[in-house]
Amino acid sequence: MRTDETTHERSDGGGLQPSTPEGLAAIASLQALSDSVHDADERALRDLQMLPVDALALRHLVQAHQEGRSVNPTELARTLRLSTAGITKLVDRLVRDGRAERRPNPKDRRGIVVLPSGTAVDDLARAYGHLRSPVIAAIDALSAAEAGAVERFASRLAAALRRELRASGADPAP
Repeated sequence: MRTDETTHERSDGGGLQPSTPEGLAAIASLQALSDSVHDADERALRDLQMLPVDALALRHLVQAHQEGRSVNPTELARTLRLSTAGITKLVDRLVRDGRAERRPNPKDRRGIVVLPSGTAVDDLARAYGHLRSPVIAAIDALSAAEAGAVERFASRLAAALRRELRASGADPAP
């Protein structure tokens, strides 16, 4: 198998690895970050007593509401890549749990929009609030040059992952 100047094969067959000790340390740090985010997300989901897709939908509804936008079930289904039957069940759960409301669509009274309930913002803040403070503290501790480097790296990595998903046929959201 071909390797290039910046990567080499792991001896255990696990795929390409950075060729420098610094690169290996960066990969280890990214894995630790991913594990921490996963653990924090699991904690938030336990606190909310929600399925991951329900929390994602609720976060989307809250963000749209904060931006002054209404979301109809079709748009929510498209965003979450769910069927209409799946989105109906999801919205039913959010409404049943008092986290969302169905309202007539103000632009088309034949349809409905889904709005977050008054408690949804507080529920999300309570469940995910423990994440924001350490992130802001870590970012604020960076110099402007370090923060710029993090932004450039994160943007390049996100773009590379989106390209890889598109190439594999997963067609990620933009």
